Amino acid sequence: MKSSAAIAAALCAVASTTASAQGITGGQLGIEYNAPIDGSDFGGTTYSGGIEYGINRSYALSLNAAGYRPDNFDTDATNVTLHGTYHFDDFSSAGIFVSHDDLDDESITLVGIEGGTDIYGGDLTTYLARSNDDDVTVIGFAGEYAIRDAISVIGDLDYADLDGGSISQFGIGAAYDLNGGPTFYAKIGNARYDDGTIDESAGFVSIGVDVAFGAERGTTFDTRSIFDILPGF
Repeated sequence: MKSSAAIAAALCAVASTTASAQGITGGQLGIEYNAPIDGSDFGGTTYSGGIEYGINRSYALSLNAAGYRPDNFDTDATNVTLHGTYHFDDFSSAGIFVSHDDLDDESITLVGIEGGTDIYGGDLTTYLARSNDDDVTVIGFAGEYAIRDAISVIGDLDYADLDGGSISQFGIGAAYDLNGGPTFYAKIGNARYDDGTIDESAGFVSIGVDVAFGAERGTTFDTRSIFDILPGF
C-alpha cells in the first residue's frame, strides 16, 4: 500500500508542476477515512491519486492508483486502474478500463466500461466490469448534485456478484468545495456481505478530502476496485 500510494502521489506531484505542458489535462490527490458505526472491526484509510493525459480534444488516457490500510487487520491492499476515455463533448464521456487489485498474495483484474454525464445540474457516472476469470461481476453508480455554489449532495451505490456470494455498499452525504481548492466531504452508508450462509451488514461513516488540479480539475473517472465496495474490508 505504501508503495502504491507513493507512486500515485509522485505522479500527481509531477502533474501539478507540468499542468501547462501539452497533453496533461488534470490530476488529483485524495485521502478518505472510514469508521464503523456499530463498533465492528472494519474501517480504515484510503490514499489515492490520479493523472490524465489528453491525446486530443476527444481522447484521453488516465491512471489512478489507491492504497488501502484497514484499522484492525495486519494487511494492506492496492489498486491501479488504467482508463481510455472518449469525450463526446464538454458534458459527457465514456470509456473502457482495466483495474488490478492486490491483497497480499491474492489479486484480481477487472475489465469494464464506464460513462459519465452532466444532467439537470448534476453529475452522474456508472460502470460495469467483469473479472479476468469471469467469476466476478461489478456494477456501480455515483452522483453529485450542487444545491449551492460550493455545496453538493453526493451518493454512490456499488454491487459485486462474487463466486458464491456478493458484496454491496451504498452511501449518501455532502461535499464542500473550498473556493476552487480542496473539496471536503462526508457521507454515511452501509456495507453488506452475503454468501448464502452468512449475511452481515454494517453501517459506516466516511470523511475525506480531494485536491484536484489542471484544466479539467482532476481525472474524468476514478479507481475501480473491489476494496471501494467494502470500505475497510
